[in-house]
Amino acid sequence: MSFYLRTSIKVGPVRLNMSTSGLGASVGIPGFRFGARPCGSYVSLGGGAASYRATARPRSGPVQQSSRGAPRARSISGRSSPDDVVLSNVSGATTIEMSEVGSSELVSQLNDAARSPKFWPWCLAATIALMTLSPWLLFAGAPLTMWIFWKDRIRRTVVAFYDVQGTEATRFQQLVDSFDHVRAAQRAWHIVAAGAVATTHQHKVNAGASALVRRLPVNRSLSGPKHLASNIAVPSLDTPHRSVYLLPDRVLIRDGRHYADIDYENVRVQAGVQRFIEDSAVPSDSEVVDHTWQYVNVRGGPDRRFKNNRQLPIVQYGRLMLTGSGGYSAIFDVSNPRASSVLETALATMTTPAGPTSLVPPQVHPWTDAPPARSIDLDRPPDLAARSIGLVNPVEVGPAGTSLTCRRLSAQGRVAVVGESHYQAALCRAARGTPAGTDLAQHLRVVAALVPEPDNPHDPNAVRVVVVTGGHGETVGHLPRGIARAYQRPLLALRTQGSIGTCPGRITGGGIGRYYGIYLHLAEPESLLLENLVGDIDLVEPARRLTVTREEDHQDTLSHYQRIDSSRTLLVAELVSSTVSRGKHKGAYAIEVRLNGKRVGELTAKMSSRYQSLVVNAEAMDSQPICEAELTHGDYGYQVDIYLPSGQ
Repeated sequence: MSFYLRTSIKVGPVRLNMSTSGLGASVGIPGFRFGARPCGSYVSLGGGAASYRATARPRSGPVQQSSRGAPRARSISGRSSPDDVVLSNVSGATTIEMSEVGSSELVSQLNDAARSPKFWPWCLAATIALMTLSPWLLFAGAPLTMWIFWKDRIRRTVVAFYDVQGTEATRFQQLVDSFDHVRAAQRAWHIVAAGAVATTHQHKVNAGASALVRRLPVNRSLSGPKHLASNIAVPSLDTPHRSVYLLPDRVLIRDGRHYADIDYENVRVQAGVQRFIEDSAVPSDSEVVDHTWQYVNVRGGPDRRFKNNRQLPIVQYGRLMLTGSGGYSAIFDVSNPRASSVLETALATMTTPAGPTSLVPPQVHPWTDAPPARSIDLDRPPDLAARSIGLVNPVEVGPAGTSLTCRRLSAQGRVAVVGESHYQAALCRAARGTPAGTDLAQHLRVVAALVPEPDNPHDPNAVRVVVVTGGHGETVGHLPRGIARAYQRPLLALRTQGSIGTCPGRITGGGIGRYYGIYLHLAEPESLLLENLVGDIDLVEPARRLTVTREEDHQDTLSHYQRIDSSRTLLVAELVSSTVSRGKHKGAYAIEVRLNGKRVGELTAKMSSRYQSLVVNAEAMDSQPICEAELTHGDYGYQVDIYLPSGQ
């Protein structure tokens, strides 16, 4: 559907039309005129520029400045026992705290409208009371009440008339189309609080969950806030207390009767898949991936001390996380995982500055003298997606009907990229114009896709490097000729399966007198694939190798992951909070290691203590760290090592 819903806006009996001279109002009842019209704005977007024209009412009094300080973390407290899990608020700063940083004219008008009182209920009450004196007063009170009702509605409504053209119109249309997937999902929730399960007893009585959350159902619509009348569809995620509205030029947030906004360029969005222990009805568009029990024992089985110990499904939901300036944070779960992924792609496109295309210098391929392909669309059919990133012979991408997807590769290594001088404009856009510092920690993190080019006329072994942002990407260089041939073989094998290999990268340089550069975190060609990972997710940095204990209890599970043609298998593992199962440290905090949700061992008490913050902080956000793992087989059976950051 088109995001333009109407050419004029009607607020009660008042119809508003937009022209170049501003907002015009007309009343639909002949011979009956109002002495008020809604305040509003005319917003024009196109060509990377935005213009605003406002029609506002004069303020009735001085603007009060708040004396509050910076946003503080909030906790949800109450009377609880030592065995209760403490939930912390994860919804970020309130709109009042965000408004202290700064707000737009539209937000100021919305806040004035939301705070404006309603007078018609008082008039109605007075009319009903006076009817006891004389029924004839009804004939005077009813029209007066209706007149005041429309006056209240006009005064409490802000009009935003949008004229969106060019690239901005295309992006917003994609956002509205992607939101249809969220609207079609059976259910959606807003995560308002989360807390990690810390003790063994908490783990047992909470179905073996690693964290608990408090969530509210989300109403999904295209209607926008009740205080805003607009000529466009406004994707809306509504809860009784906090709502998010996606406008063409900003993200609008409502907290009760107070509004705040964030520019798209200050919004960060991330989507993923979340396993959730569902104790209510399972949505029909969700996948049940496992089961657990309401009360579990230390081994994960049912605790038979409880008579009414029901089995609970473990469901796979899609998760969308939004963060922004001013301390804003929001976490949404959607019953259909694809819906959150599609919306994340569209939002990531909105957060990329458009800019006038005439100001972007053309990039020239250093080997072919041809402009490189500049976008990746993972939701298009494989032939179209292949052409969008410059893949040759697109029919070889994958089986008919499959989608071209990204697959994360092992990051145990460092590889240089050559030819960056030809792609400075693309690197600048990927870095959002921010210069990188000289220290390793100050290098800018990105995700890179590796595109094999066997039909390149200048080097048939070429591998092109594309920086990926929100499903789209730009060429930034190539792998060095000396190593490209070795990498091209496994990358071509991935391509025949309909996948493109991705890896972490870091942008260096930038600023006055400095060129941008980029290098990749990438393993050796023979060790690229993580066998149990077929998607593209963020992994923790594989800087330090740690030994996993208690694998002897899980040899049957580990045997399913061993490669037949190799004694060494690379995998990804999940890390969750647990307790030491036995030994002198029994009952102490431990980090449990899982493969595809199944326990395969744990870290020692010492290493668990060192990396406890990594896991607990993630679980507080109802997430879990995922790391690279290595499975080997020797005289002592199957053994597992994992790779974690070195700076903990």
